Amino acid sequence: MKYSQICILTLALASAIFVAFASEDGGIIFTKEDAKQTKYLDPSTADVNISFEDAKNKLISENSEVTDESIHGELIDDENFGIIWRVSSKTTNGKSIFAGIDASNGEQLFVYDGSKNVQGRDSISKDDALKIAEEYIVSRVSADKINDLEFEHVNYIEPAADDLPGTYKISYARIIRGIPSLSDGIQVRINAETGEVSSYRKRWSMDKGDIALIDTEPGITDEKAVEILKEFMSNELPIGEEKASTVKVISSNLVWKEDDEDKTRLAWRIQFRDSSFAKDSKYPASVLIDAHSGEMLLFDYSRN
Repeated sequence: MKYSQICILTLALASAIFVAFASEDGGIIFTKEDAKQTKYLDPSTADVNISFEDAKNKLISENSEVTDESIHGELIDDENFGIIWRVSSKTTNGKSIFAGIDASNGEQLFVYDGSKNVQGRDSISKDDALKIAEEYIVSRVSADKINDLEFEHVNYIEPAADDLPGTYKISYARIIRGIPSLSDGIQVRINAETGEVSSYRKRWSMDKGDIALIDTEPGITDEKAVEILKEFMSNELPIGEEKASTVKVISSNLVWKEDDEDKTRLAWRIQFRDSSFAKDSKYPASVLIDAHSGEMLLFDYSRN
């Protein structure tokens, strides 16, 4: 029986701007924010510390190629970043730039800069890109937050056309009590030709106080979580018991994840393949299982 994709979400899980960091090497993992809407706020009545003029000046100070007269923005309550000024503009080469400015303290939480998509050949190595990303983060993030970051991976993204540069996507996870958050952290994109930062995204939403109350010693082992996975697959058509019996675990680790009620869970994240995956498949399937109750939180089983 042919099928293109099975993706069963017991909890609606993800990010309105990026997929969760830990999903980078294992297929798409959706988090809860996909199901929610952005709220637009009235700047004349909202209680914020940063005005639009402040946000506008921040965009200009952080991005020298912005043309002042083209800047416009709106105050929103964003599911990922809280209350922010979402500002956009044109740059001197006619490209677009888009950023989010924290309305409480003026921090630039994310930026996507289309002006960095220049033509030419790649000249930046992976090591160069890592160094650039680290220097960029150090210049924008407080020392205590940097100490909570852990490098995850760097991926090279092929250019969309022959006359465009490639991109390095570099991800850092937020570590809380020794365990990575599946959603919090920092992601930087580096232009592989110029070495410029083409996008930056920081999410820091999980409450360490709430997490301090959760036992980090799992109630079930990862072996038990794999048994739960196989049983689930056996009862899920068109997968069935035959494919479930061929499951090969690629990796398993503990992660923090918020459910659809904003409750933080300790979960086993298991990446796996079965007999229906090609041997050279880059993206395995992925599952999240509550590490205390054994509840299936997410099952992402994709086919090309």
